[in-house]
Amino acid sequence: MIPQLVRRLQDAGMPLGDAINDVLASEPLDLILHMEQVWDAANLLGPAPAGTSARQTLWSTGRYAALAPPPVAWEHLGYSYVLENTRAVQILRRVVREYRSGEGLGIPTIATQRWLDATESLLFGAAYPVAGWLSTSAVRPEAEAVRRNAYWRYFGLDLAFGSDDNRPPVYDKATAANTSFVRLFEELLFEIWQAIANVRNSSGVNASDDDRIFRLAEELKFILTSRRQGSNLTREELAAATAMGWVELTLSIDTPVVLDLKAQATSAADRLRLIGERVGLAAHSQSAALFEMAADLSLLLRTLEARVVSGPEFAWVLYLEAPPSGTPTTPTPPTPIGGQVRRVITEWAAATGKDLKARGKPVETNPRQLLKVN
Repeated sequence: MIPQLVRRLQDAGMPLGDAINDVLASEPLDLILHMEQVWDAANLLGPAPAGTSARQTLWSTGRYAALAPPPVAWEHLGYSYVLENTRAVQILRRVVREYRSGEGLGIPTIATQRWLDATESLLFGAAYPVAGWLSTSAVRPEAEAVRRNAYWRYFGLDLAFGSDDNRPPVYDKATAANTSFVRLFEELLFEIWQAIANVRNSSGVNASDDDRIFRLAEELKFILTSRRQGSNLTREELAAATAMGWVELTLSIDTPVVLDLKAQATSAADRLRLIGERVGLAAHSQSAALFEMAADLSLLLRTLEARVVSGPEFAWVLYLEAPPSGTPTTPTPPTPIGGQVRRVITEWAAATGKDLKARGKPVETNPRQLLKVN
């Protein structure tokens, strides 16, 4: 939600740096109201009862109400997972605690105090003046635990670390989880790399396999959307995307809080590393790769779930950067995302230490499941 809001401000004529600082200086309530506006625009739960609800009336008064969002104007849960693995949320929790409890980090400027207000609300549930909807309650009190539960259910994955004091994480670990996601996804990335490597191969053996790319994409689509039945977990995804979008925006340039923390650098990963050093909590060693792939991974997973690759004849969407010659222009062909997927392959390999360009044991797909896909 946060990156999309910045882009809509740019579309309205605001330079990028000004748009970033505009959002970072916003009142928490304006951001919360815009999150509600984004949720309503998605209309995932069907038409509301007749008449305008109190929530709709309230969000229409927000600062960003005129920037009407398109449906599903937030990143995929995969974006939140890789960004949270940088450990940025836990590091920023310590920043907030230090600033709110003393002067060990110095006196925050007014701009940083505005950032603190919004961060406590969007990431940690402070009621200023209305708490952000973080999927938390007396039943689910910790926003991080809610996100860990969602990551496990969607991807069969936990974060790479425990609590900020290095104890094992505590969260409700569902029995129904996509534990096959990683092996299917990495096999898909391997097959896509084979296709990318063979795009310009005019004389050697062509090892690309469009049918296998389709089958892997189809099975991934099935397991991911099985967790979304009835729009299940979608509100949790929006809450996670809002929190991680705020984190990414905070570290995207030398923002006021970065300046106050004397953590100026040329990349988000280096800024996070320096802030982590200030508060005594190390960032993930592969944070640079995690930041670099977040948006592209979101695009890839959204493409898979949308079943853009509806047959082997559309496998090129995942490995080309333009439609192949001879592709009919009517109807409009899908938009290829080969450049973004290539970046995911590179950064996923860097983050995990796995060589995705070399064949391991082939993964078997389950054609019986594919019969269930609409």
